[in-house]
Amino acid sequence: MLAAGAPDALTRVRPLLEAIGQRVWPFGDDPLRANAVKLAGNFMLAAAIESMAEASTLAQAHGVAAADFLGLMSETLFAAPAYKTYGALIAQRRYEPAGFRLRLGFKDISLALAAADTTAVPMPFASVLRENFLDALAHGAGERDWSALAEVSARRAG
Repeated sequence: MLAAGAPDALTRVRPLLEAIGQRVWPFGDDPLRANAVKLAGNFMLAAAIESMAEASTLAQAHGVAAADFLGLMSETLFAAPAYKTYGALIAQRRYEPAGFRLRLGFKDISLALAAADTTAVPMPFASVLRENFLDALAHGAGERDWSALAEVSARRAG
């Protein structure tokens, strides 16, 4: 659980946060810090999904099955929960039921860009992600899992 706010308030709610989360991560007294951490984390997940989408599309264009490529990557170089989970969804093109809707991913990337603007932090890849999310939304993927972002790369590759 990400937590930020007045120290007295955090002390009062900490037992509740500990009960519903595995760990409480305190980020000081400014609530915007916790928001920024959440947005930055979701940006990283979206970037991982996009990189898996593009890389697996390249591999598929050369005759390698998505499941073989993403299985290899998620069991070796990228043996992390995000790559294993989203890699499997992308390989199987299984975007329903949605664990996290694509529409919400678009919202978070848009909010991350807005937060970056307020602090003059360039995030060029977030801009690319936002455009790809818009493409997916325009093709009706808003209620699907955000790993359906992979369909944008596949569609563009033909």
